[in-house]
Amino acid sequence: MAWLGDLAGARARAGRGAATLDLGGGCAVPGITDAHLHLLGHALLLDQVRLEEAGSLGDIDAAVSGRAATLPPGGWIVGRGWDQERLAERRMPHRRDLDAAAPGLPVVLTRICGHVLVASGTALERAGIRAGTPDPPGGAIDRDAGGEPTGVLRERAMDLVRAIVPRPHPGRMAELLTGALRRCLELGITQVQTDDVDSAGGLEAALDLFRACAGPEGIPVRVTLMIPIRVFDEARRMGIGTGWGDAWLRAGHVKVFADGSLGARTAALRAPYADAPGTTGILTYEDAEMAEMAARVHAAGSQLGVHAIGDRASHQVIAAVGSAQGAHPRPDARHRVIHCQITGPDTLRAYRSAGIVADVQPVFLGTDAAWLVERVGDERAAASYAWRSMIELGIPVATGSDCPIEPLDPVAGLACAVTRTDRRGRPPGGFAADERLTVAQALDGATRGAAFATFEEDVRGTLEPGMLADLTVLDRDPFLIPPEELWSLRARVALMEGRPVEAQPLAPPSSRPSRAGG
Repeated sequence: MAWLGDLAGARARAGRGAATLDLGGGCAVPGITDAHLHLLGHALLLDQVRLEEAGSLGDIDAAVSGRAATLPPGGWIVGRGWDQERLAERRMPHRRDLDAAAPGLPVVLTRICGHVLVASGTALERAGIRAGTPDPPGGAIDRDAGGEPTGVLRERAMDLVRAIVPRPHPGRMAELLTGALRRCLELGITQVQTDDVDSAGGLEAALDLFRACAGPEGIPVRVTLMIPIRVFDEARRMGIGTGWGDAWLRAGHVKVFADGSLGARTAALRAPYADAPGTTGILTYEDAEMAEMAARVHAAGSQLGVHAIGDRASHQVIAAVGSAQGAHPRPDARHRVIHCQITGPDTLRAYRSAGIVADVQPVFLGTDAAWLVERVGDERAAASYAWRSMIELGIPVATGSDCPIEPLDPVAGLACAVTRTDRRGRPPGGFAADERLTVAQALDGATRGAAFATFEEDVRGTLEPGMLADLTVLDRDPFLIPPEELWSLRARVALMEGRPVEAQPLAPPSSRPSRAGG
């Protein structure tokens, strides 16, 4: 960006014959970033059975049997989106449900949160899961009273089945990803920080796929690709670490999972769940394992990004980061905790002391508020999703959607951060309303804060001379409308690197599937 100011000054600076772009009365803001999502995972849903609207086990059975009728020989039925909290039966599906809907076929249906799946008997058999199969470290196989697997697999136990599910053809993945990138532009998203290496089939496959689809020769969306811990050593051999790449495709943080989700009761809490006193969730790794991974990533000069929803998981990550910093002091490492949902004042102070960047998804609260108190009790709920407290403590905050767990729509995150309600205005007045953000704070998390999280705050995230001219246009000024109207804002990308993006209509608000956990 060369200059910023009023229209008369712009015309004088540009000179005669300069091209102009009329924003149609829209409000220009810095290009919006989604700081945490699974864009390819979202794209691949187009070929899967969608279950977000399922209101009963009968709905799930009907969707599965419908897909079974058109399944080619040797195919798998793969789906996502069910939520037992929204089913009339208020229970998770069982392998017998899937076996009845699709006899003899391998079926794998992932819960909306992505931390639990249910598999049919055929899928379990192909994965070698039976009564005597032990729970893997960091995972659990649900069993009935007789010790037989129910089909429900939690956390790292899901890998037993996922490892054998066929992937789509690379050409089909490219087609779907291209469509998802176009949708980013329609929704006002200029940059994504995405966890898609596993969905693409590996690091090299992911790099090739995103190079082919995103950038100035493809769809002009900037991509930062997270590196799963399992391929960290491979990435290092390839010379890839945090910050590697160019202005269009970069390597981001090294992604680790510390726990699961609240909706599935696998988020690791320091005290038992209020509605399930027999469990405190699941830590994916032992303390020593987390410390070793943090030390390895930190010593290599890379950034760690750890999914931690529960407070026990957060404190495990904080301890691991502190140990790594003690062994190899590195100022401004900006290690990230992703989600940061169940927190108390001591957790937030520990984030600040450890130099943690909080990578949060405000839109989660619009779904979770309906059952959060039931899950964790009044006291913990009131101290959670504490975004304003984070900012007031000086904790850097970046915001995203975690799509496909929530829709690919930055407006929803902005609205939820400011109102702390869902799209229908529930709960009235907002959940723990003292933690509401201002419009400026909410926009900052999706612009400057998201750029800070990837060490790019000196080149993007604000509108000022010397910065990349990536521009998102909102159809109204969010600072001038009532907070409840933020939900109906529309956005699109107008400029990327100063070049007009092919005109797109301002995108209508997305439908918002419900989910219970992150």
